[in-house]
Amino acid sequence: MAERETTWRVAGMYCPNCEQRIRKTLGNTDGITVRSVSYQSGTLNALWDAELLPEQQLRAMLSEEGYQLKGRESRLTKLLNLAGLLLSLTGLFLLFTHTPIKAILSHFPTAEAGMSGLALFTLGLLTSLHCVGMCGGINLAQSSASAQAGKGVTGANLQYNLGRVLSYTVIGGLAGALGSILTVRTGLQAMIQLLAALMMLLMGLNLLDFSFLRGALPRLPEGLRQKLLGKGNRSSFWIGLANGLMPCGPLQAMQLYALATESFWRGALVMLLFSLGTVPLMLGFGLLSGGLNKRYAKPMRLTSGAIVLVMAVSMLTNSLSLAGVNFQTGKTAVQSAAVADGVQQITSELDWRGYPDITVEAGKPVRWVISAEANKITGCNNEIVIPALNLRIPLKAGENIIEFQADEPGVIPYTCWMGMLHGTITVVEPTVAAGQ
Repeated sequence: MAERETTWRVAGMYCPNCEQRIRKTLGNTDGITVRSVSYQSGTLNALWDAELLPEQQLRAMLSEEGYQLKGRESRLTKLLNLAGLLLSLTGLFLLFTHTPIKAILSHFPTAEAGMSGLALFTLGLLTSLHCVGMCGGINLAQSSASAQAGKGVTGANLQYNLGRVLSYTVIGGLAGALGSILTVRTGLQAMIQLLAALMMLLMGLNLLDFSFLRGALPRLPEGLRQKLLGKGNRSSFWIGLANGLMPCGPLQAMQLYALATESFWRGALVMLLFSLGTVPLMLGFGLLSGGLNKRYAKPMRLTSGAIVLVMAVSMLTNSLSLAGVNFQTGKTAVQSAAVADGVQQITSELDWRGYPDITVEAGKPVRWVISAEANKITGCNNEIVIPALNLRIPLKAGENIIEFQADEPGVIPYTCWMGMLHGTITVVEPTVAAGQ
């Protein structure tokens, strides 16, 4: 039987390196001459002789490497898959905006001035559970990639964590030396988180084999990528380096702590000790989840994609909160202000699980007192951001006074500096006293 040109859809291609792996797998095989392999379209094009290489044998060869040949998807199948994806993303969005899950994730300890090196290391150890929840999907993806490539996961995990530690340390040094240069406005912070969320969303969908979105993912030119990665597989190291730029609550809180040292070396040391504290759990998580053979690489890759999607949706809701988007908190207790001497007075108690919803009148000054117990202040709720009023209010133990005036009726959302905790200020029409 003569060769004929054939194009297959290939599932399991999750990075540009998969193109070379497929070429290498089929390179010296009788009955097939590979013409092109496209990661972006998820296809394999080749001159194929079915008598010399039965399709079942071809499928088995690729399956051994973690790839699956697929037939053409019908339009109905594509629509059903897209509908399932949209329903899943909507469900995740509602989960993060209408349940206490984000409040639980926001409860991490804070650094205090004068902490010892051991205390900083312990702080990193305690917050590493948060790191696994927020960045574990990326770590898991590295382990999955190494497992599917038939390589040991130990090297990939060590490189990933080495990149994280180096990145954290350098950024800590820069924060200590440059101070306010690293301080960003709320709008810019929201934009950074939004871009990061969209990139992570695309990454997660790619891991779940939604190949039609791969064109939106940035890709380094082949020559530059080879120079960065070299002959070995050091991509995990570079991803670890990029991890230091992630908009992560505990990480940014520690960067602010490093900023307060006003010294490159002290800031770098603070972040080095903190990052070393996060290594044991992160490394153990990666080794445990990645110690798999190729047989389990696909389910682990799909699990990785699902975790990254969860992280992306969480970060997306954070960025929208910081941008001033109102999420209904579902709390039924609303505190109303009482007027005394022409000033609206309202008193609240800080709760690490969330912020209160309050009601005030338009056109009258407000004096809002938030009482905070030291053990209820966390690394997330320790600063309130009210985008519509251009206010950022750090909270300390004791009484915290917020003064403002809203001139128009409406709902003003506010959030913590991370965008994880939400509250609302409902502004109503002013009441008219009897007899006026």
